[in-house]
Amino acid sequence: MTATLSSTGTKASSPTAVPEPIVSPEGRSLVAVSSGPGARRGPTATEAELGPAPPSSGAVPDTDPARWFFGPRWIPWIFAAKTTAAGLLALLVAFTFNLDQPQWALLTVFIVSQPKDGLVLAKSFYRIIGTVIGAGGALVLVALFAQERVLFLGALAVWIAFCTFGSQYARNWAAYGFVLSGYTVAIVGIPGALDPGNAFFIAVARVSEISLGIMTAAAVSHLVLPMSLAGALRRAVATGRADLADYAAALLLGGRDTTSLRTKLLGQVVAIENLRASAVFEDREIQNRSGVLRRLDIAMLGVVDVAHLLGRSLDWLRRGRAVIGPGLDGTLTRAAAAIDVWRGGKLDAAGLSRRLVQASASLPLARELCLAPFAADEDVIRCAAVIGRLREFFAAMVVYAEADQAFAAGEPGSNRRVDFGLANDFASAVWTGLRAALAVLLVSGFWIAANWPHGPTAVILAAVATARLATMGHAVPLAIAATLIFSLSTIPAFVLVETLLPLASGFTMFALVVAPMLFLCAFMMAHERTMVIGFLSALLFASVGAFQNRMVYDPIGLVNTSIAATLAAAVAMILWAIVAPETPEAAHRRFGRAARKLLARIAAPRPRIGLAEFETAMTEALDRLRGHLRPDRPADLAALDAGTALLITGRELIRVRDDGRPTPAKMDVEDKVVRFLASNKKLTLDRALRAAQDASVTCLAELRDDRVGVAEARTAVREMVAFAAIRDELERGGELLLDERATGAPAHVA
Repeated sequence: MTATLSSTGTKASSPTAVPEPIVSPEGRSLVAVSSGPGARRGPTATEAELGPAPPSSGAVPDTDPARWFFGPRWIPWIFAAKTTAAGLLALLVAFTFNLDQPQWALLTVFIVSQPKDGLVLAKSFYRIIGTVIGAGGALVLVALFAQERVLFLGALAVWIAFCTFGSQYARNWAAYGFVLSGYTVAIVGIPGALDPGNAFFIAVARVSEISLGIMTAAAVSHLVLPMSLAGALRRAVATGRADLADYAAALLLGGRDTTSLRTKLLGQVVAIENLRASAVFEDREIQNRSGVLRRLDIAMLGVVDVAHLLGRSLDWLRRGRAVIGPGLDGTLTRAAAAIDVWRGGKLDAAGLSRRLVQASASLPLARELCLAPFAADEDVIRCAAVIGRLREFFAAMVVYAEADQAFAAGEPGSNRRVDFGLANDFASAVWTGLRAALAVLLVSGFWIAANWPHGPTAVILAAVATARLATMGHAVPLAIAATLIFSLSTIPAFVLVETLLPLASGFTMFALVVAPMLFLCAFMMAHERTMVIGFLSALLFASVGAFQNRMVYDPIGLVNTSIAATLAAAVAMILWAIVAPETPEAAHRRFGRAARKLLARIAAPRPRIGLAEFETAMTEALDRLRGHLRPDRPADLAALDAGTALLITGRELIRVRDDGRPTPAKMDVEDKVVRFLASNKKLTLDRALRAAQDASVTCLAELRDDRVGVAEARTAVREMVAFAAIRDELERGGELLLDERATGAPAHVA
C-alpha cells in the first residue's frame, strides 16, 4: 500500500511545527526555510544573478610558458630535453670537481625529475632529508659492526625494514623520504663497511653527488620553461567543481547511475590533497591557501556523503513507496537549475544559497510528516529522511560553493587546524618491512656463499627495489617489468658504453654519444604507458655506465652489474608475490581492518576521532581499495558499495555523538556497534541494527509529543534520520567487516 504524506491536514499551525533550517556541517544555520504563511523569501532568481560574475575555480587560465609557447603536444619533448640537459650538466660539474662516483648525480637527476616543477621540488626536499639521515645511519652501523659482516648485514636489514615500515605511515613524498633513508644506509654503508677507514669520506661523497643531482634537476626544472604544479592543482579543483555539479544534477533529476560519479569524486578528493602537498613547495599562493584547499576537500566530501544518503532516499521514493506532497518534484528541478547556473559561474555562493532556499520553500516540514497518523512508522521515518537529507544536501552545496569561491578569490586559510586522517594498517606495514629485510638477507646470503665480487651491488639494488616498491603500488607487475627491462636493456647499454663511448674524446663528444640514450629514456618517462620502461632503462644505463672523468672500460663489470640489477628485481618480484601478496581479497581484508579501527575510535574516550579526520581516512582507505579492484566484477563493485556504506555509518555515528544529548537510545546504539566491532558474530550485528531501529522509532515518538519544544524537535528529527541511516548503511556494509573476521584468513595474508 502506498502511503501519501503531505502537509495537508496536519497541524501546520501548531506552535511546535517549526521551520527546518538549512544547516551547514559545522552547525551554522544559513537561512530558515519555511513552507508556512508569511515565510520570508530571498531575492528572485534575476536579483540573485545581477552584478559581475563571482570568482570561481571554473575557468583556469593556462600560465605555463611551455604550454603557452609550444602547446601540449610538445610537453614530452620539452621534458625530455630538460632532463637530458640536467643530467649532462650534473655530470659536467661532477667531472670538473673530480667527484668519486659521478653516476650517482646522473641517477639522482632521473630519479627526481618529474614533468611538474612542484613535484621535483617536493621530491628533492624529501630526498635530501632522507639522504642525510641515511648517511648518518650508515656511519653508525659501520662504527658498530664493520668488523663482522654478518652482524652488519643483519643490522642493515633491520634498519631498512624499520624505514620501509615507517613509509606506510606517511604519505606522498614523505613516504619516499622514509624509504630513501632506509636504502641510503645500504648505498653508503656497504662500501663504507668494506673500507672502514674511508667510511666518512664515502658518506660525504655520496651526499655530495646526490645533492648535486637534486640541485641540478631542480634548477633546470624551475628556470627553463617551468611546468607549474599549481596550474594542475587549479585545473583539478575546477574539474572537481564541474563533476560535483554533474553528480548533483544526476542525483536530483534521476535517470542516471551515480555510482561511477561518486567513486570518481572520492578519487578526486585524494588527488587534490596529493597535489596540494607538493604544490606548496613551488607556489607561495598555494601555500597561503593551503587551509582553504583542505576546507574545500572536506566540503566536497560532505556533499558526496550527504548525496549518497539522499540518493538512497530518493530511489526509495521513486520506486513508488510514498508520495511527499506536490512540491518535491518542483524543488528538485529548481535546485538542479540553480546548481547548473552556479556551475557556469553566473552565481556566487550567496546567490546559490538564496536560490536553494527558494527551491525548498514548498517542501513540507519534517515535523509535519511525523505527525501524520495514517502512515506506517517506517514510511514516516523514510519520508522525513528525504526532506532532512535534501535540506542537508543544499547546505553542503552552499558550504562547498563558499570554499570554492574563497579559493578562487585568493583568501588565506584560517588558523583553525583541519585534521586529515590516514588509513594506516599495522599488519600490512609489518609485512612490507619484512619483505625489505628478507631481500637484504637473501641476497646477502648469496653474496657470502658465492663470494661474488658484485654481491655488494646486488644487495644495494635489492634493498632499493624492494623498499621502493612499497610506496609505488602494483608491486608485482612493476617488479616483473623491471626484471625484463634490466635484462633487455643490457644489450643497447653494452653497445653504447663499451663500443661507441671509447671512440669519444672530451666532454662534447661524450655528450653527443650519451645524450640520445638519455633523451630517449626521458621521452618515454613523459608518457604514462612507457614511463616505467624509460625510468628503469635510465637507471640501468646510469648504473652500468659507471661514468668517470677518466673512464675505465670493463665489459665484465658491466655485465655483472646488469646481472646484479636483474637479480635484485627478481628477488623483489618473488618476495612481493609470495609474502603476503597484494590480491583483491587481501585488499578487502586490509580495508576491513582500517574501517574497524576507525569506527572503534568513534566511541572510544581517547583518542576521539573527529568528523573530518574520519571522512578523509575512510576516503583514503576506499581509494586504496578501489586501486586493487576491477570495475567489471560485480563482487568488487559490491565491496566498494559496502565500504561507502561503512563511511556513511561512521559519519552518522559521529554526528549523533556530537549532538550533545546523552540519551539512553544513543548510548545503546553506540554500545551495540562497539560490541559488533569487537566480535566476529552476526548476532552482534543484528543487535546493533535493532538498536538503531529502536532509537529511530523512539525519536519519532518524541516528535509526536506536542510538549516537545522547538530545539528538542529539531534535534529529534536529526537523530531520527541519523539512526535510520545507521541501520540501513550498517546493514549494507556490516557484512564486509563480518567477512574480514569470520572467513578465517591466514595470519600471513596482508
